[in-house]
Amino acid sequence: MIKIGNMAKICGVNTQTLRYYDAEGILRPEATDKNTGYRLYSPSDIEKFRKIQFYKSLGFELNEIKELFTADKEKFRAMMIKRKNAMLSDITASKENVRKIDELTREPEKLDFYALLDFPFTDDPGVAGKWEICGQLTDKNDINSVSEPEGFVHKEIPFLPGGAFVWVWFWTKGILYRILGDHGFAVPNPYTTLEKDGEKYMIIEYFSDSCIENGDDPVYLLYKQTDGTLYTTKTVKKRIDNTDMPYIDDPAVSGEWETVDFVKNIESFDISKPYWKSENLWIVSIRFMPRGICVKTVKTERGTANITLRYTKDYVLADREQTAEKYEIKTVDGAEYLFLQHKSGDYSYGGCEPMLYVFKRKKD
Repeated sequence: MIKIGNMAKICGVNTQTLRYYDAEGILRPEATDKNTGYRLYSPSDIEKFRKIQFYKSLGFELNEIKELFTADKEKFRAMMIKRKNAMLSDITASKENVRKIDELTREPEKLDFYALLDFPFTDDPGVAGKWEICGQLTDKNDINSVSEPEGFVHKEIPFLPGGAFVWVWFWTKGILYRILGDHGFAVPNPYTTLEKDGEKYMIIEYFSDSCIENGDDPVYLLYKQTDGTLYTTKTVKKRIDNTDMPYIDDPAVSGEWETVDFVKNIESFDISKPYWKSENLWIVSIRFMPRGICVKTVKTERGTANITLRYTKDYVLADREQTAEKYEIKTVDGAEYLFLQHKSGDYSYGGCEPMLYVFKRKKD
């Protein structure tokens, strides 16, 4: 029989490892000396130790190796095939990562916005569906400490199966990502779920734009699951406007208007105190032409681009997005201003009321 010290030397490990394997029930000694208490191993235990090391090199965990030793031929084969498929997947991922490293070695600028969105996914059964805002927590550990949210938050957040992307959201277990297109990355917002009185709740540590831009602390938002439907990007859209409106000419809006601000409502507009930073205004200008043709000029990474839409009296119509944005002309301090609803994904997917782009008529 082989004493534990000698067994450790033969196997090339320390005695602590052998004691751990004994405690885990994966490599028990053949016997124990009654007088000294020493663990005594047989030559066959050395062979078993070698098998353990071999299976570990293939990526099996100790609990899986324990199963392998007791598995029949069919189960053994199934476990090996499962591990092989996992290894093939790892090889594919490794090759892809090697390719990315090679690209970055040659061209560091390749680490772009899209590369930064390449996150792994782990499922979290039960979170798929829609979640509705309850409020902001003053105590993150007490869901009864709910108050009105400070600043802008989405009233509703859809979680699509598989973590699928919708509007600015995608997710993996424990993290809800929100894409900030202006900054070129996705912000991770950790979440936890709990149940109370038969309802499922989610607490999100929410990093707002002001957290990123001004260094503000994140806030804790409480959401309640309203349904567990397995939505797709096509079916999740909550608010769809009627765009089937006949063309009615509106001479008052005809011509070109330049963007000056982006506000919550008409009453909050103050030309001397802009609400929105000019560099963050996506729409540059808007032109209303005969026959109901409307063109928005918007900012892009390469400059500007034109989006052709329809309009009728009081509304700008986007058939593809299925939105009808209401406009209104007001005279403020002797100048004409056009207030136009902006119905983005915050409106269609987030359940938020639209803010208003403010335009000033462009002089000929």
